[in-house]
Amino acid sequence: MKRSDSFDEVKQLITDTPVPQIDVKDQVLDRLRERQNKKEEFRVKKRMGLIIAACMVFSVTTAYGAVKVYELKNEKGEVVSQITHTTAEPGEGQHKTYSQLFNEVRESVKPGNAAAVYIVPDNPNKIVSFFQIPITSTDRAVIQKEAGDKFTFPAELAGGFTFKDGSVQHEVIRDYNKEDFYKEAEETKKDVIVKELKVEPTFQLIAGTYSNSKGDVTVRIENFEKVKYSAAEAGPDDTVENVKVGGQEALYQLTNLKGENGSVVRVDKSIQFYKEDKKLMVFVSTSSPDIAKEDLLAIAEKLVK
Repeated sequence: MKRSDSFDEVKQLITDTPVPQIDVKDQVLDRLRERQNKKEEFRVKKRMGLIIAACMVFSVTTAYGAVKVYELKNEKGEVVSQITHTTAEPGEGQHKTYSQLFNEVRESVKPGNAAAVYIVPDNPNKIVSFFQIPITSTDRAVIQKEAGDKFTFPAELAGGFTFKDGSVQHEVIRDYNKEDFYKEAEETKKDVIVKELKVEPTFQLIAGTYSNSKGDVTVRIENFEKVKYSAAEAGPDDTVENVKVGGQEALYQLTNLKGENGSVVRVDKSIQFYKEDKKLMVFVSTSSPDIAKEDLLAIAEKLVK
């Protein structure tokens, strides 16, 4: 029921109220009719008050309960408006969305481990996903141990950037058949099927974040032992340049990240170079507006050696 309908009904009550004619010649009848008018006016106000009160009570009581259906009825007892109100998150036995179930699985996997998961609800294409929870630490020794002798994450970078935290990911061994997930889900009637996956002992990617008063810089290394080449794209508003670090070829890229209205919301800057002897691609990047291209080049110069 629209808000205007309530006032239309009130208006109708007023116009339908009989108003007796006044006979000025008969004072007695005049007084009697005056009293009758006051009684009718009271009845109209009372009915108006009930309607308004009903609307108010209706709007207040909808704030209670996890799932409730509220109905507004007219004087004949007919339902003129209905609201189904949900105020709580899905509980046990209630339907959960794909993202809710997926997040629950992720939270159950320990850092450094990986899993494949098939979620039945909200998954018409029957996609089987896999993921890995990276190892994270604020202890540089933990990150350095993962890198081994392939790369050194220093305590401090050129420009006074000190180690803040790091993360490690290993290559996931995807030894699973999605048909097995479908079969198990059908037989068990479960909404979620999870299989733990093994990971390679050597790292796939390691990143270390460094910080100073200007902002953060990330040093990321990617294992290219099994990679022939990588490709990336740059838009017309971005910048890509050939530069030199330690006498070898490198690439500088400035990327403008835009929002929905087309305005730039963030600018990413990075230097990347390849360490042939270690089969590593190294990235030095930042999104801080106070850290310049020259700062990144100075950092890369020290890391390329």
